[in-house]
Amino acid sequence: MKRILITFFMFLFALSVFPSEKELKNIPKNKASKVLKSVAYATIRSTLLVPYGEGIEKESTYTPCSENFPTMPGDFPCNYLDWEGTTLEVAPSSGVSEGEATNSSDPEDVYPGGKVTIKQVKQKSPNLNGKVVFLGEGEDQLKLFYTPKGQISHYLFRQTLVIFKWNLSGSEPSLIGLLFVNVNREYFPEEVKEYSF
Repeated sequence: MKRILITFFMFLFALSVFPSEKELKNIPKNKASKVLKSVAYATIRSTLLVPYGEGIEKESTYTPCSENFPTMPGDFPCNYLDWEGTTLEVAPSSGVSEGEATNSSDPEDVYPGGKVTIKQVKQKSPNLNGKVVFLGEGEDQLKLFYTPKGQISHYLFRQTLVIFKWNLSGSEPSLIGLLFVNVNREYFPEEVKEYSF
């Protein structure tokens, strides 16, 4: 009886420590090309091959992703799920809702991640024909690429490409999955992992 109780409590403890943490699913190499073709990888790759020129710098809010997201390479700000940086994916524990601010509020409560400087590139991405935004500088820079309708298509952080999979059939676009692609210097895929919401 003691053994059953101990096993039961260990199971409950494991559930509380690891609350429904989804894992990234490895895509086997023989299936990777089919998965990448479904998100028009050739078009995505073409956006990475172009040198981008000048951009307009502006200060922006940085909102970290909620617990519904996996760990994002480069600490991607979830308010940049659209190119205007207005989609809020505030962590539920912060208690801040869209547009909420008062004179007595602590700025850290209103902007839980603080402020960052972004650069909106003047030219549009080739083939995708959407906006391009750079966040950060040097090797830690995130290069964000958007669709013409404003949702993020993909971003590059070092040698990791994150591709966003959207369901556009409803009245509002909804994010249904992510692909994490390790790329080589020519942006050809070397390893693909998938995350489904």
